[in-house]
Amino acid sequence: MPSTLFLILMLALRSVPTTDERPVALTPKEALASARALVASHPTNAALVSIGKSYGGASIDVLVISENVLNSDKKPSVLLVGGLDGNRPSSVAVTVQAAAQLLTRAELLKSTTFYVIPCANPDAYAAIGARCSDIAGRNLRPIDEDRDGRIDEDRPQDINADGAITMMRRVNPPADDPPTHLPDPADTRLMRGADATKDLRASHTLYIEGLDGDQDGLIAEDGTGGVDIDRNFPHRWQEFDRTAGATQLSEPESQALAQFVLDHPRIIAALVIGRWDNLAKTPDSKGRDITGQTPLMLEGADQPAWEEMGKRWRELSSQSRCEECDPSGSLALWLYAHRGIPTFATQLWGRPDASPAPAPPTTAPPSPVLTPADTESAGWLQWSDRDQAGHGFVAWTPFDHPTLGKVEIGGFRAGFRSDPPAGEVPRLSTAVTNFLSELATKQPRVAVRNVTTSPIAPGVFELQAEIVNEGWLPTSCGMGRINKQPAPIIVRLSTPKNRLLSGQRVTTIEALAGAGDRRSFRWIIRALPAEITALEVVWKPMGTQRIEITNETATTAITVTP
Repeated sequence: MPSTLFLILMLALRSVPTTDERPVALTPKEALASARALVASHPTNAALVSIGKSYGGASIDVLVISENVLNSDKKPSVLLVGGLDGNRPSSVAVTVQAAAQLLTRAELLKSTTFYVIPCANPDAYAAIGARCSDIAGRNLRPIDEDRDGRIDEDRPQDINADGAITMMRRVNPPADDPPTHLPDPADTRLMRGADATKDLRASHTLYIEGLDGDQDGLIAEDGTGGVDIDRNFPHRWQEFDRTAGATQLSEPESQALAQFVLDHPRIIAALVIGRWDNLAKTPDSKGRDITGQTPLMLEGADQPAWEEMGKRWRELSSQSRCEECDPSGSLALWLYAHRGIPTFATQLWGRPDASPAPAPPTTAPPSPVLTPADTESAGWLQWSDRDQAGHGFVAWTPFDHPTLGKVEIGGFRAGFRSDPPAGEVPRLSTAVTNFLSELATKQPRVAVRNVTTSPIAPGVFELQAEIVNEGWLPTSCGMGRINKQPAPIIVRLSTPKNRLLSGQRVTTIEALAGAGDRRSFRWIIRALPAEITALEVVWKPMGTQRIEITNETATTAITVTP
């Protein structure tokens, strides 16, 4: 392994403490430095290109990885996007490490270009330590969330100076602040909703840790920023969600990403690391929007492919759990539904299994086993207790709040349940690299096969050919076929129309399914003596394939023009 590459991988392992002491494998600034080091050590195979700036003015960069970056845009490509969600800072390190590993796979780069965007939402990491999970995905555009004429005046704060922004719980609140939760009897560190059937009565109200800075009776309701970039894309954009932006693609970050995709029509597959996951669990393909026409997440025709790729991802990453998420307005959903690109999404990290609980003393009487209402949170708490030395949860601690009075502050640390420990980054990076390699290997490959000619009469011959997808992935996913994206396959003959006795001079194939799907063509042509008849098959990701027929004889060679 080249020494520069080794240093990059080692740098990604270092821990950078934030204000909540959560280790971050690589900050975005360091990731960009590592990306530049990659380019410096691989000038032929790597290039770093800025595609735009965030609202806060930070550059959004793309690492181009190819056999030769000078002609990287002339071959099919795979897109990898990280750094969309501020709750997953390790995704920045993972994408940079994946790029470094792709550079070692020379054979793969001969056929495929990789576009790696390490940090698609730089603003989300500008002040990550001062943010909580609820606002971690937003950029720095000021928004008056409580509509009081002031902007970002009530941000979450670490008011008890314990190094973490967590939650506050207020016991027996007054009448104007009715209780909504109670400590879960199974583990009083966890909070749950009331249940009248079990005589579990609400006794607490919950707040994000912070103050009522504008004295409007609300706590931490107007934080720093902003628009959630991964909610700002057109497909199923939520018009009345203020965090989704004033309009579709209203943000410079989403505009830059969308324009990059539009400018690169040879992207044949994508992997997005963010808030949505369609690999740990295959999405429902039956749900439809209010019109009954548009799938909410996945078109039924695509389900088998997603199930197969999901199975492969789970084998590579050992990640089989994910947080439920509404993907409305997400980059991954837009790439899939509007652009017809097979796009796979992962949260990168799901809840691990906790180590077995220590056995109780043999003399101890058996205690009743209670089931927590929120089994997912309970599982994270067990993993924190047994495998992370309790790091993931801040114990509830009394605090005198200036407006609420006596409260307790505690709960899960921001990012603990969404971002892997730094030690997991190399393993997950390798899983991402191997998954990208499989996408490249399984890419659609449009080929001209079984070209035959046979004379019918003097100067007249029959031409037959098959257009085959020899790859595993389709040329357009099921949703793309509905939207007629990406561009179809064009089959055309050079023969003038008045001498084409049978068959179409120009035909389009909207899409070919994977694993050998094909279309058969037959033409009867009246040719002039020594005339060259050209059969061309055009598909943007691969270019133009051309076969020439002279005197009723087809050449065996197929010329491919990018």
